[in-house]
Amino acid sequence: MASVTEYIKESYIELTQKVTWPTWRELQNSAVLVLIAAIIIAMIIFGMDQVIGYLLNQFYTSLA
Repeated sequence: MASVTEYIKESYIELTQKVTWPTWRELQNSAVLVLIAAIIIAMIIFGMDQVIGYLLNQFYTSLA
């Protein structure tokens, strides 16, 4: 049980004294960047889906 207590103490010290936490402004900038990247990727996937759907529709209607 002593090893678990020691682990928790060392983890607390590392989190409070050794980890460099981002500032609120850096965190906001990163969140905006991730949001923009997710929107761009979603738009690309949506466009690819629309093109492939159109091509498949044209292919299947040409067979009939």
